[in-house]
Amino acid sequence: MSRLREEYVDTGKVRFIYKQYAILGPESVRGSEAAECAAEQDSFWLFHDALFTDMYSLTDDKLIEFAEQLELDTEAFSSCLASGRYSDLIAQDRASIQELGVRGTPAFLINGIYISGAQPYEVFQEIIEEQLQTIN
Repeated sequence: MSRLREEYVDTGKVRFIYKQYAILGPESVRGSEAAECAAEQDSFWLFHDALFTDMYSLTDDKLIEFAEQLELDTEAFSSCLASGRYSDLIAQDRASIQELGVRGTPAFLINGIYISGAQPYEVFQEIIEEQLQTIN
């Protein structure tokens, strides 16, 4: 992802949109909400990556521990998490993704072209370059 971000997103060639697809139960929903709370402190991706180090025991205490490790303002983070203000967003993301027929993660759409699962950089590069040619 970092290479794709550097070569396409950061250069303005591609717009990247991330949607939360919390399908592994209440813990993954809570983790998604916590990632949005971390985003309030400009730490979405750092928190996102931390979630995948231990994604099967995402208690509120564990989520707050991740926030502490990332040196976030844990009071603000905890308040955000307790508020549930991102629960509707997470549900909307899940519903919109399911409407597209996506059933697992990771999943990617590039101008409507569906890519399922983790793929090498070259797979994304080929599709992106083909799509860029159609708009230029």
